[in-house]
Amino acid sequence: MRALLARFLQLMRALLSCLLQGEVFLLFEQTPFGVVFCGGGPAAIGPIIAAARTGRLDDLLNRGIALIEPGPIGPGGFAHHRIAANSLGGPFLECLDDLDGTPFAALRELPETRALRALADVHPPLSVVASFLARLGAVVSDLLQAHPRCRSVSSTVVGLRLAADTVHVATADGGRLHADRVVIASGGRPLSDFAGAEIVPGLSLAPHRAKVWHSEAFIDARRRAPAARGKVVIVGGSHSAWSVADLILSDVDELTVVHRSGIRLFYRGVEQARSDGYLFDPVRDVCPASGRVNRYGGLRGRAFELARAALGLAGPGPRPVRLVHVDGPESRPAAERAFADADLIVMANGFEAALPPISYADGTPLIAAVGPTGTVVTATGHLVDVRGNVHPNLLAYGLGAGLAPSAEVGGEPSYTRRADGVWLYQYDIGRIVLDDLLHTATTSGEIHA
Repeated sequence: MRALLARFLQLMRALLSCLLQGEVFLLFEQTPFGVVFCGGGPAAIGPIIAAARTGRLDDLLNRGIALIEPGPIGPGGFAHHRIAANSLGGPFLECLDDLDGTPFAALRELPETRALRALADVHPPLSVVASFLARLGAVVSDLLQAHPRCRSVSSTVVGLRLAADTVHVATADGGRLHADRVVIASGGRPLSDFAGAEIVPGLSLAPHRAKVWHSEAFIDARRRAPAARGKVVIVGGSHSAWSVADLILSDVDELTVVHRSGIRLFYRGVEQARSDGYLFDPVRDVCPASGRVNRYGGLRGRAFELARAALGLAGPGPRPVRLVHVDGPESRPAAERAFADADLIVMANGFEAALPPISYADGTPLIAAVGPTGTVVTATGHLVDVRGNVHPNLLAYGLGAGLAPSAEVGGEPSYTRRADGVWLYQYDIGRIVLDDLLHTATTSGEIHA
């Protein structure tokens, strides 16, 4: 009797606390979910695929999974991208090789899978990849809906609130869920103030802000990009930068790429790179795990072809692009002239994670740390705030918040950005996140406002 009374008083105190904070959560609802995924794109479903691949799907589902995504589960932003993938079509299908005896095995002979398989040795349009991922996501959705402790929610996360060992999740349709862990994999957005960014000390885009656009405006079909005419400058040397170059090259009079680090090309091995005349560091630019040159940072496909021609490694081929390597004070005047003369400047400096508003139990905002390569997370994906606190019940990865290269993830030592990619989400990164989700979260420091 005393135990029941104590439990009743505990619930009443919790309810009163929620009322005083102006927000009532459904305390008498089901047991908190083990994991809530904010987003349903490739990054979100990656650990679920990894669980199926490694025989741990039941362990994950039995913890209780909720996945919140307003659109089709699976393709994410790929469904709207107007560019080709930066990997061959084959790796997107490799997960199916490990899924015998699971519901995913039925995907092998679907039309979307056959269409992608026909492009296994080329860089397929992301629209073709998206169609396959939508089929993959449909199986994930069916698995969640069929499990008594799981849900697939068609909505958008509009807020997260930390309370003791629980994270409360608010959705756009007024729903309230609570979870032990929350995975934020809801895509990315351009880094703040990209139009006024400082490229290197003493060289800024701020004086030219009115003519600066982000690369997303050209890559994402949902965005409205300006007409590319006359002289155009693209800032950055990444895949997105060169993909924009490929999209607009035939329409402009002159195209210049301003980049800070050297142009990185991908090669399957050091001998291939050397025979092509490409200069690279045999230690820092080679992935120890795979032996590949610029495994993560290297350009592939059409981006590779354009950049290779710009470096003078190719014979007659794509129209050449002018390069300005900003690697010292003496190179800044050339970049400044290019900015001043440009009719349009495209900034391709990356993304930060599109995090929903996050607060502590008392309503104090939790501000995530953002570095030069996007939102800061630990080697296991735990979110880090601006005070340096690690939040083990909040994981973030995907576009704008990938895990850093490591012995577990692989990659060349010279690559300082964040690792991401569909294959990585289903394999190396997916395994790291899955291992973390299947264990109790721990941290070396207390989390406080």
